[in-house]
Amino acid sequence: MATTGLRAGATRRQFGLRLGGLAAATLPGLAAAAETSRRDLLILARALGFMERPPTGTAELGIAYPGGSAAARAEAERVAEAFGSEGLRAGPLLLHPRLVAAESLAQPSFAALFLIDAALPLASRVAEALLGRGIATVCTDPTTVERGTVVMAVRSEPRVEIVVSRAAAQRAGVSFSSAFRMMIQER
Repeated sequence: MATTGLRAGATRRQFGLRLGGLAAATLPGLAAAAETSRRDLLILARALGFMERPPTGTAELGIAYPGGSAAARAEAERVAEAFGSEGLRAGPLLLHPRLVAAESLAQPSFAALFLIDAALPLASRVAEALLGRGIATVCTDPTTVERGTVVMAVRSEPRVEIVVSRAAAQRAGVSFSSAFRMMIQER
């Protein structure tokens, strides 16, 4: 029983309008070519609302980075800054960032875990640590999803793209509404 913002029978056009609303709500010029943008994060927050058991209220998005790297920590801090002081709102969900070293995920309590680019080589280890806990791993690199090590990739440039790994989602204990699955690329 899905309790998402997308009702059964919703059309692709309605879904496109919802994602299009994200584009209109974002600030232009925040995205650098290799940087995660506020728009990417807004799309991620909206996509979390299409989970079978979506997070609601105030929740944290873990931002994973390799613990021993000052450069990776700085990248994670830049992603956290994109949330702004108010966080990111998507329907009934208000996301706030929390930085976490990818190697220390003993008791995660996140709505989802975002892997910055520098953390992608640790994706298999992160997936193993989160096995069956119902926490979706997310990044902006679709090739990592195609390898089945991350649940979902979202990116907004050059166009909105959401890719989900069915196998990774199953291992993580995450499922998405069937209407959402018809709108995305599933591997």
